[in-house]
Amino acid sequence: MVDVLLGSLATFVTVPILAWIAVYWITKKLTKKKKRSFLMATDVTTFFLILSVLVIMYTIWSLSFVWPIVVVLLLVVIGITFVFWKQDKDVGIYQIIKTSWRFNFLLFSTGYLVLCLYGLIIRVIDIGR
Repeated sequence: MVDVLLGSLATFVTVPILAWIAVYWITKKLTKKKKRSFLMATDVTTFFLILSVLVIMYTIWSLSFVWPIVVVLLLVVIGITFVFWKQDKDVGIYQIIKTSWRFNFLLFSTGYLVLCLYGLIIRVIDIGR
């Protein structure tokens, strides 16, 4: 049982879109609500995307990028807070965290795709030499 769980986690970190599909499918079956399932899958997959980007960056450059990722996460929260403040919105911490987390989904999805393509191109060039 532990091996299945660890294998699933490793798969979700390696290919986060599978985590999105799995969470969407399960929550859609349980709740029967497409929008709620979509948002839940997005929220869960963000965690796997962050781990994925960390692993890909370590694989490409053999360096740990934990602190830069933490700084990016904090900058996103600060940026979202600033935007809400400038719009004179009275928004609580929950709304700021939720909005930041969903923005991080977009940010790390883009990072994941760019890093995958970059890593693939670098490996192909290295094989060709």
